[in-house]
Amino acid sequence: KFHVSTGQVQNVTPVPVKGPDVRADRTEPLLFSPLDPHALYYATNVLWKTSDGGAHWRTVSPDLTRVEPVLPDSVGPRHLEGAEKQRGVIYSVAASPVAVDTLWAGTDDGLLWLTRDGGAHWSAVTPPGVGPWSKITQIEASHFDADSAYVSVSRMRLDDWHPYAYRTHDGGRTWQPVAAGLPEDAPVNALREDPVRHGLLYAATERAVWVSFDDGGHWDALGHGLPRTSVRDLLVHGTDLVAATHGRGFWVLDDVSRLRQLEAGRLKDAFLVAPATATRVARSTWSDTPIPPDEPLAANPPAGAVIEYFLPHEARGEVVLEVLDGEGKVLRRYASDDPPDPSPEELARQRIPPYWSAVTRGPSRAPGMHRFVWDLRATAPFTNAHGYPISAVPGATPREPFGPLVAPGRYLVRLEVERHRYEAPLIVRGD
Repeated sequence: KFHVSTGQVQNVTPVPVKGPDVRADRTEPLLFSPLDPHALYYATNVLWKTSDGGAHWRTVSPDLTRVEPVLPDSVGPRHLEGAEKQRGVIYSVAASPVAVDTLWAGTDDGLLWLTRDGGAHWSAVTPPGVGPWSKITQIEASHFDADSAYVSVSRMRLDDWHPYAYRTHDGGRTWQPVAAGLPEDAPVNALREDPVRHGLLYAATERAVWVSFDDGGHWDALGHGLPRTSVRDLLVHGTDLVAATHGRGFWVLDDVSRLRQLEAGRLKDAFLVAPATATRVARSTWSDTPIPPDEPLAANPPAGAVIEYFLPHEARGEVVLEVLDGEGKVLRRYASDDPPDPSPEELARQRIPPYWSAVTRGPSRAPGMHRFVWDLRATAPFTNAHGYPISAVPGATPREPFGPLVAPGRYLVRLEVERHRYEAPLIVRGD
């Protein structure tokens, strides 16, 4: 425990010294209850709980692991003199977001447990077919009801690379496999449920991240920009999806609110995605000469409002995007027939390399999903002379003068395609 006031660190581990009755792995669950901010859980082969910041701990489960490990033929020697028979640990724990006393616990030797009374009584709810040496990698207690949960299982230690994932909607009495459609050579490390959209699931596998819009019935890849790497866990933070990988750091997929709007059959016609709340941040706070373009550098999220739309086929005629204020006044208008700004001729005349400049192009008429970023500014004033700020970013340096920044508030995005009009509200907030 870290004391902010003094800077001191205090060891509050319930079992600071290993003993014959307590076993711990190098990665043990540690989580606060989503309903009780004072309840902290920690797992070894038993589940511990503290309500006073680690000053006192008590066990809220018996040893939940297998009494007999049932060693497979691939593990040896199978009989060691004096070896402990019971050797597993609790590898995953989930606390229900809707019932304070409902807890799920899974072991690294293939057992799954449920308690409804805070740990006084536990019931075995292991899915059929999950045997010894199957690791319960993660458990997701549903955000919508206390009877639903999602479980991922890994059998890599048995050289079994098939994906295993399960769901229950009746408190573990029955389980349905939900890994159909996932790659056959990528074990599932975590299943996470979207806290806003019922039935929207995310899967972390040994190679990629996947999304399901129908509670695990079908899966689609979410691979945009993510290297092929082992993804160990996922977290939905607000409207962002955060991925923890094994060896490539943390990755963030910005704004999954667009995924919450997609349903089966929704993309048969033109569709304007309701944009997420846009935060009015500075485009760049760099005040000196720019970082060289060959410097390894990750891109920031777009500084503006991300507007996305879908076209089922190439639009016949002009596609127009407009942003209106609360009184219905058009602040910005972009059309597919607009020429690039600045033009290639202007880029050739300027005194800086063209690859520094941001070029604004109109919305696309091509079929598919499209992204357009509004910079949260009204139309720029007309001028005969242009310049570029010293706070340059390769490929994203806008031309001056800028239009005025809009005030935080409610706005309207309008898409016009083939005489059809689609509108969605947009909220702009201060930094």
